Amino acid sequence: MKKMSKQFLFYELRNLVGNWYIPFFGVAFPIFFSMIIGRAVLSEVPKAQVSMVASSIMLSFLNLLPLAVVFLGHCSLYSQELEKRIPLRMQLFGYSPITQVKARMLALMVFFTVGLGVDMLVMSFTLKPLMPNIRGFFIVVLFYYLMGAILFMLAHGIANFFRRFGPAYGVSMTLYFGFMALGGMMGIRVEQLPEVVKPLSRLLPFSYAAEDFVKIWQGKPYNYAPFLQSMLFLCALSAIVMLLSFRYRKTKAY
Repeated sequence: MKKMSKQFLFYELRNLVGNWYIPFFGVAFPIFFSMIIGRAVLSEVPKAQVSMVASSIMLSFLNLLPLAVVFLGHCSLYSQELEKRIPLRMQLFGYSPITQVKARMLALMVFFTVGLGVDMLVMSFTLKPLMPNIRGFFIVVLFYYLMGAILFMLAHGIANFFRRFGPAYGVSMTLYFGFMALGGMMGIRVEQLPEVVKPLSRLLPFSYAAEDFVKIWQGKPYNYAPFLQSMLFLCALSAIVMLLSFRYRKTKAY
């Protein structure tokens, strides 16, 4: 079996960039949405709190990168490839399934890193957030990468379960906008959500990133326990979905 090569990694990167919805939802959409909501929200905020609220808005919309680039990107592309049996053809050329997954994940992380840098840079100019504490900055960036790894498992499980683009993309888009709504990224803050929905929102780490990460960003003391519990919950859920998809597909024809 062949090992992962630069050519194979470039092939995966071209696949990502060639699908317009990944750069759009992963890079352009967070910037566009943050500018619209930021302008509306910041115009009503007292001048002394503008920078803090701007930081909260930026950190909230940076949640969209792991959701769009990794979750939507991998689920949509991998389900298309499974439907067309491309992974099986790649095996005939000597690329094992593990090598293919490694190459896809590395390509996603490269694109994700570039997108994160671009979005942070643009939002820093458009929103003018607070300067971060160095330790807080690295904790926040680490969160986005961990979230990308967790969402990769969830996307892989959904794509492997359906193995058709239509159903997989429909489920992933529904979850994408659901995560946005529950994470306070649709113009409605978490505290403004209906009482029956708030417990579900607190089960997911996106709401903590939107509401609380500004404290970490500034280097202030923060109780990480609820946030880490939400990360473990989503990680366990994603792992279960992926493992169940493997088990389900053992009893099904390709």
